[in-house]
Amino acid sequence: MDSALSSCLLIGSFILFVSILLSKSSEKFGMPLLIIFMILGVAIGDEGLSLVKLNADFNLTYGLSLVALCLIIFSGGLQTKLSNAKQVMGSGVSLSSLGILLTTALIAAFSYTIFQIELKQALLLGAILSATDAAAVFSLLRNKNSQIQKKVKDVIELESGSNDPMAYFLVTFFLGTEFNFSSNYFAIVSQLLINPILGLGGGFVLFKAYKWINEKITLEFQGLYPLLILSFLFLAFAGVNKIGGNGFLAVYTFGMLLGNAKLSHKKTSLSFFDGTTWLFQIGLFVLLGLLVSPGRLIEVAPYAIALSLFLQFIARPLTVFICMAFSPFGFKEKLLVSWSGLKGATSIVFASFVAQSLGGEVLFLFDIVFFAVMLSILIQGSTVKLLAKKLNLYYEAVLDPDFPVDMEFLEKTKNGIKEYALAKSDFAVGKKLIDLDLPIGSVVLFIKRAGLFIIPDGTTEFQACDKVLLVTSTKDEVADCIEKFKNQENTELDIDEKILSFSQKAA
Repeated sequence: MDSALSSCLLIGSFILFVSILLSKSSEKFGMPLLIIFMILGVAIGDEGLSLVKLNADFNLTYGLSLVALCLIIFSGGLQTKLSNAKQVMGSGVSLSSLGILLTTALIAAFSYTIFQIELKQALLLGAILSATDAAAVFSLLRNKNSQIQKKVKDVIELESGSNDPMAYFLVTFFLGTEFNFSSNYFAIVSQLLINPILGLGGGFVLFKAYKWINEKITLEFQGLYPLLILSFLFLAFAGVNKIGGNGFLAVYTFGMLLGNAKLSHKKTSLSFFDGTTWLFQIGLFVLLGLLVSPGRLIEVAPYAIALSLFLQFIARPLTVFICMAFSPFGFKEKLLVSWSGLKGATSIVFASFVAQSLGGEVLFLFDIVFFAVMLSILIQGSTVKLLAKKLNLYYEAVLDPDFPVDMEFLEKTKNGIKEYALAKSDFAVGKKLIDLDLPIGSVVLFIKRAGLFIIPDGTTEFQACDKVLLVTSTKDEVADCIEKFKNQENTELDIDEKILSFSQKAA
């Protein structure tokens, strides 16, 4: 038993180590990171080095994948900024709802006509491949050194983070239905409406419950706060699913509300989930690679290639241009959104769910989906940035990290705290900290300059475009402190005028 456990830990640690090293080189060689993890899974699987033998256990895979997928979707919600999402909400929601339906219909029609498969299997294949993958999109677009145009990136991220719930609903719906549509119109419409409403409502209620508990209870150990979030995360998925709602939508809603709220210990929790999500992403893609048989992939290659080309060059662009027809986006921007619709782990997880439910008769669907996902990540993932450059929608990003303090926690104290960016015309530019005569008890904790943090002393000289983090004894002193940076000369003049006015009155 100890030997088997040691072997598992040895293999697992080796995979994790290699994956992290490969993540460093993936950007350099232009190879999308997640496809490396998949290839690694295939290499160590049954038909590779046989280091791990999963024996096509779809039940185990689906169970583990659900946990990973919950974390990935939650992380997508956590990183969705409502201020950015509001500006592209119409396009994002249209793509994640109507877009899923259109993509499903187009792929189903193509598969039913070309592959000559059953209608139910064609619809399942369409639903499985309808969603873009949050993990694949985020890993591609969230590069510290370069970015595609902001509003295009916002709509792509909003779509990829929010469209999994709709795709999951369609997969479960097609699995459960017997296509007696003539006698079930009311039931179908009710399910289409109730499922997302319960998902949204459940995520909102659980966020409110978490926020109340977070504010009322002080935990002894800071490391327990991320675990508290984790408990609510899985409660959102399991609880909402239990009452017939969309568990993935509840998880996404909970994550999005939490990510945009001011909460104590939030910075600690974000760091925890950033690392945990990466761990589960690596594990998920390696695990899905273990399920694949290279021999079976060769058999379905012609079908998968045909479907992938249809999806990338016809179904996806047609869907995007229809859904964004009345949006303010131009042709180039729509074209980039079309090419950024990467498929990923989500589709393979849904395919494993179908294989687990229907058995060996649909194993070819899993193989087609896996092959199509690999092609999507390889072709689209490797060329998105190149296309963005050709369309002049690509720019070099400026590294602007957050201050290394828990802002939400400090804001709840009696102290004042403020982040302020110095303009060229500010009095403080070219002055030393000691020259500013800040109120007693006021402290400049950090200066952020060109992506670097400086801990100042009295002789530190300020420069234009510096960002400073100020902490004052009371919240009322923040405005006075900022005024010292902006207009101290005017402030001193005002004081002199007041003294003169007082003297004149006294005389």
